[in-house]
Amino acid sequence: MSREAPRITVHRDLPFRETDERTLHLDVYEPSESGPNPAVLFVHGGGFVAGDKGQFARQALDLADEGYVAVESQYRLGPEASFPAALVDVKAAIEWLRSEGPDYGVDPDRIAVVGHSAGGNLAALAAVTADEPAFEPERYPGASSAVDALVGYAGIYDVAAWDDPAANREYVRGTPAEDPERFDLASPLGQEDVTTPPTLLVHGTDDEAVDPDQSERFHAALDAVTEADLELLSGDGADHQFPHHAATYERTLDRTTDFLDERL
Repeated sequence: MSREAPRITVHRDLPFRETDERTLHLDVYEPSESGPNPAVLFVHGGGFVAGDKGQFARQALDLADEGYVAVESQYRLGPEASFPAALVDVKAAIEWLRSEGPDYGVDPDRIAVVGHSAGGNLAALAAVTADEPAFEPERYPGASSAVDALVGYAGIYDVAAWDDPAANREYVRGTPAEDPERFDLASPLGQEDVTTPPTLLVHGTDDEAVDPDQSERFHAALDAVTEADLELLSGDGADHQFPHHAATYERTLDRTTDFLDERL
């Protein structure tokens, strides 16, 4: 435990899930405000085959300063475990927030998930498959994996259309032609329904890693069944890494915070 900023206590490397591959950890950014406080789970990107918690440290500190309990969690990557392992890990982090989070001031009835790129896929999948037995971890029986709000940054919502060879080989373990049903299950697009929580999608118009069409198509599908907002960023910094660029950081954070403030 260490002090990162005034009024915020950071609890690092808390174990939340044991898997055959490794023990998964999360970091909790706890505000000084006495709880219960709304919580936000950040899910990192990395094309399903790379990355780690810590990518959203700045955002976690800023949201904790606004009175949120902000959490960054790990999940198993493509080289070590295939789909749906990472999704189950994200759900385990959500259920940890409900079960153990109150010790850190979490209100279990106000939980949002925010993800970038592959993390956007996993955050959205968790939202659209809430409490589905096939994807539920066994660690917290009886705890719900549902969330109250979803934010996706440059998410991969149709994995078959993204068609990245490394992700196909190491994460989905196949190709869309060989196993279209598996790619459908790995894609939030097409699984949305009226139970999907309010959603904000943000995408940079200059993104060359994940086409903005991914967010546009997912927004159109969501808009037919639930509350959904789409923000397309343009100008300096509007590429795949826009959540972390100086030119777009504040705009993205403010839009996210406004959305969460209204729904949590």
